Amino acid sequence: MMCNKKDKMMKKEFYFDKVLLICIVLFGMFSCTNTAIKGPNLVPTTPAGAPNYWCTWYAQNYWQQRGGEITDIQMINNPNAREEINYQNLFNKKDGWVTTYLPRGRADYFFLIDHGWQTKEKDERLPGAEPFFSLQIDARDFPEYGNARPEEALRLFNEEIQSYGWKGLGIWVRGEVTAELAEQFVKWSKYAGVKYWKIDGGDITNFNAYKAKEKYFPELVLEYVTPAGNLNPDWDIPGQESYPSLYETDSAHKESTLRVLQNSDVFRTYDASPVLMSATTLRRVHDILKVTQGKPVYCSTLNVQDDCNAAAALGCLVASKRHPNYGERLYKGKDLHHQLAGKRHMQNRMNEPERFGRWQRIAPAFPAGEGSYTASANDLVDCFPYDEYSTWNKATYGKTVYQSAPAVMARNIPLPKVEIKGDAPYVMATAYPNGPVCVATEGRVSPEDEWFYPLAKVTIQIKELNQPIGIFGYYDSLVLEFDQPVDKVKHIWAQDLLAESSEDIIKEVTIAGNTLTIPGSLVEKIGTSAGDKDDQSAPGLILKLE
Repeated sequence: MMCNKKDKMMKKEFYFDKVLLICIVLFGMFSCTNTAIKGPNLVPTTPAGAPNYWCTWYAQNYWQQRGGEITDIQMINNPNAREEINYQNLFNKKDGWVTTYLPRGRADYFFLIDHGWQTKEKDERLPGAEPFFSLQIDARDFPEYGNARPEEALRLFNEEIQSYGWKGLGIWVRGEVTAELAEQFVKWSKYAGVKYWKIDGGDITNFNAYKAKEKYFPELVLEYVTPAGNLNPDWDIPGQESYPSLYETDSAHKESTLRVLQNSDVFRTYDASPVLMSATTLRRVHDILKVTQGKPVYCSTLNVQDDCNAAAALGCLVASKRHPNYGERLYKGKDLHHQLAGKRHMQNRMNEPERFGRWQRIAPAFPAGEGSYTASANDLVDCFPYDEYSTWNKATYGKTVYQSAPAVMARNIPLPKVEIKGDAPYVMATAYPNGPVCVATEGRVSPEDEWFYPLAKVTIQIKELNQPIGIFGYYDSLVLEFDQPVDKVKHIWAQDLLAESSEDIIKEVTIAGNTLTIPGSLVEKIGTSAGDKDDQSAPGLILKLE
């Protein structure tokens, strides 16, 4: 009896040991598998040095009569939008713009306060200072800083912005400024550590602000514009093969722009109507770069507003103005936001600027005069029937609006080859001066579909095998052609720019000689894998061969 009992106990121990051994083996297998597929983090942790910013202007506009049905549509205007910038709207914990926007991207962006932050009282401004170029905070809107000297108020404001993880405070100004006042304001900015001014018109005759900053505070970045309207000319004329911007069609405007590009750090290509913003903006970039390419005297870097994927693939900066609020202000029962209108639904694409900021850590934007530029001979024409929801420009209501841009654009790299079966996307590519390469596609607009993504087989030529490659947008397939064979590569690391590690996709791509072909479905899967739930942003990833 005892022996039988002992045998049973031994058998139980044997079975337990066997199960335990199997568990250990399986655990080891899964552990090894997980370790093998997790690759290096391809995105630097140091925030981007490039001067990109998020701007309050669109939020200011949307906050007017926010909270239900609009009671007076005529009171939705710029003067009233100026009244929406105040301490409460910026810093309240529930839905403050500083406290809640771009949680995964703030370190890469200045927080820029737009029109309305400066004192509105003439007797409070320095003698000779214009209403919108005083750099003196309105104490009624920002009482927390109101009793301090102007430069100290800016310093306190900047520090509070930075305490929430932003790169720092950026400020909006407009108008003329004397040489003496420019020097005074630059010194204030230096004291406060404020390193970005958006000069939204003015100071383009003598460039007093630019001269002062070069002398006293070179780290200060100054942005200038030559206003180009919200649409390129001939927007209501059907049947044209292209719709050039003022930067091409107006000789006086072109001359002024070229002068500004020689006397500024950043040149913003100006506001664009939301539904057709990509076509409008890409054409403006084209009209500038085809003149400035290869001429270092044009030292300004282009800022393309909020078209993040195009900016990544054209070496440009962004002034992001999108915000996540939607359905909070209605007109006739429908959301009204003239700055973010349309099916593209920019309010639900907040991951795009966050991914772009991380790409700028790898490949910072560069001046308009640096390197070469080429574009396809043909433009793609987009059009859409506008109504009272489409834009703030009432002249467009009830009309079909036309805009265009080159089908393919490239900086410092051969023009990509695009093969299509139907509609073509906009395609852009750039080889950055510091080595990385980036390619992007952008969507289209038609009367039948306000925003859609045509798929294409896109082929780009890349010289160096080991440089980071940025990939944005949607593809049927993406073919990378290198100057050397790819078959010796051991790993092809791919990573959503919002992720913290990469994965090896070498078994999911096709390698043949010098070419590497990536399925468009794989770009979409990897490029959105770390995105926020329900975010509709286009894919954005980094690729690295090893």
